[in-house]
Amino acid sequence: MHLSTASELEAVPGDPLDRGEYFGIAAGARSAGPVTLTLTDYLPGTVVPSHAHAHPYFCYVSAGGFEELGEGGSYVASRGTLVFHPAAETHSDEFGDAGGRCFNIEVDGDVAVRRDPGVVRGAAVRYAAELYREMRAWDAASTLVAEGLTAALIARVGFEAERAARAPRKARGDLTRAVERLRADPCNPPPLALLAAESGLNTISFARAFRRQYGCGVGAYVRAERVEMAKRALAESDESVSTIAAELGFADQSHFTRVFRNATGWTPAAFRRAMVA
Repeated sequence: MHLSTASELEAVPGDPLDRGEYFGIAAGARSAGPVTLTLTDYLPGTVVPSHAHAHPYFCYVSAGGFEELGEGGSYVASRGTLVFHPAAETHSDEFGDAGGRCFNIEVDGDVAVRRDPGVVRGAAVRYAAELYREMRAWDAASTLVAEGLTAALIARVGFEAERAARAPRKARGDLTRAVERLRADPCNPPPLALLAAESGLNTISFARAFRRQYGCGVGAYVRAERVEMAKRALAESDESVSTIAAELGFADQSHFTRVFRNATGWTPAAFRRAMVA
């Protein structure tokens, strides 16, 4: 799919995107057995509406960055971040002023990836980075190399997920600890799977319980907490708007301004002037 502007992205396909299909500007693609590798570029300010993919895939950010809102929560993905999307998981993205380049590692639906959606950390990121380098220097041996690295990536992700599942759990259905963690550091929220595990629930049950108790999804709750932190910073400090945006984990100042205005009806600068008037 060669869609690169906000206006072109308004129409969202009703069905999940098929193998190798991504919003953005296609910059290269390779196949290696059950694996499809795709490079996609995004112009500054690109907004990708809510959508899903037919096959599970990992997105490695090789340049730029974006904020994503999906079933795994809300988070900022900058250069070097690895994000996992299960098949049919819905998510939306907003790129900052630098745009971005995404390296997508997509696998057949019958390849089991035992992980919930969201940011992937640890050794698995190294395998994704190696796959990206292999993609850029493809040769006769690259198909085997790519299949091997993808298998190692999936195995590592599965191991980490199983280890997290074995972690001690609180009383079933207790969201107190999860909310405390979100409020303590909404700029760096933990993965949805970890919040769910600490609450004694699976991710789907946790998301439903959270929405029922707080009237919104986890991602929307985190975004609202960040806006409240921004309000306090604007009213109580002399830090520049760009500094506050960076400290609160927004992709850049313009992204911060859009989110803040959508939530409050004010730009950050106008809100600050009103507070000190």
